[in-house]
Amino acid sequence: MKRHIFPAGTLLFKEGDPRECAYLIDRGEVHITERTDRGAEKVLCILNEGEIFGEMALIDTTPRTASAITAEESEIFVMPRQALENRISGLDPIVSLLVSLLIERYSVTRKHLPESIKQGHIGDFILKVSRYENLPDDLLRLYDTAEKREVARQELKLEEELRAGLDRREFIPYLQPIITLPGLQLAGFEALIRWQHPEKGLVFPDQFIPVAERTNVVQDLDRMMLEQVCEILPVLLKKAGPDIFVSVNLSGINFETGDVVQTVAEILRKSKTNPHNIKFEITESALIGDPALAEDVLQGLKALGVSIALDDFGTGYSSLGYLHKFSIDTLKIDRSFVMQLHDNGNRGLDIIRAIVGLARNFKLEVVAEGIEKERDVVALNSLGCDFAQGYLFSKPLPLSDALTFIETPPSWT
Repeated sequence: MKRHIFPAGTLLFKEGDPRECAYLIDRGEVHITERTDRGAEKVLCILNEGEIFGEMALIDTTPRTASAITAEESEIFVMPRQALENRISGLDPIVSLLVSLLIERYSVTRKHLPESIKQGHIGDFILKVSRYENLPDDLLRLYDTAEKREVARQELKLEEELRAGLDRREFIPYLQPIITLPGLQLAGFEALIRWQHPEKGLVFPDQFIPVAERTNVVQDLDRMMLEQVCEILPVLLKKAGPDIFVSVNLSGINFETGDVVQTVAEILRKSKTNPHNIKFEITESALIGDPALAEDVLQGLKALGVSIALDDFGTGYSSLGYLHKFSIDTLKIDRSFVMQLHDNGNRGLDIIRAIVGLARNFKLEVVAEGIEKERDVVALNSLGCDFAQGYLFSKPLPLSDALTFIETPPSWT
């Protein structure tokens, strides 16, 4: 989906054209017209910022029954049918099925609507349909879409900015130290993505990763993070020694095919990176779609020599069942359990003790996230946790500050 600038008077489509794209106006004005029996063009509706038109192209392959022309210079997102189909195919299988059925049924129902309703503006549509007797209120609410249109418009703009940011290499890794227990020595870093936006400044991942995941941009972000980690790794190794590692997050969409193994292998080869210094962090959700394929990907990655950590352990679907099924090396205990370490009843303490015991049975290392207090370190030491990570030690750091961290260890050591 791309945004284009169209001069005034641009014919976007005409009657009889194949339905291939839908459009969303970011700026400007578009007239929807039809030709009268006398050959004149009749304006059916005038559309402005935030309006969607031509959307039937996404669910109907019959020729266009109206024309669209820009009344002034306009910025418009063009949404091909294939782009929608790609997004639907990426949904949860049940949701994908339901959406496909709804589209099919709506398409069939639409064939029986009067042509005047098919062509009208959405507001006119509501007025016309509301004249029918016994119309459920829920149907009217389905067309109260102003807010949804604005959300869609903002998401399309963000997707465009993400792709432009990739081209300009605006995404960089911030490094959060991972510390050994009980020795309190630097073991490595987790690389956390940040966006150096030219207008918004430093943007945190919670503000763009959800959109990146929905639009498959996240795969390109993952690749860029690994490339950049491999670029800075020699500097880190020179300062901290040959045994430190850097953890890189790998999104679940990478486990839908086996291509990620070849991609990782190519990046490691080109950068001459020792796989021993790279660890990939995945979440449990990455493993549940196709467990057999996920295990093939994990084995392929491990064959390259990298390590695998299961992130946010304990918050997923059936954590215990994964430990004997998948090729992982490390468990990362979710911060929510660490926050309960000192609650009344020792619930958090008991949970972490059980996780550490389980990890020992499977010969896995354990990292506790979200460490903010010294007493957390004392408790984790007593439980036999291997590593700790959190703001007690350091927030995520840009490369220059990470190098300072290595050279001048904080006072807690």
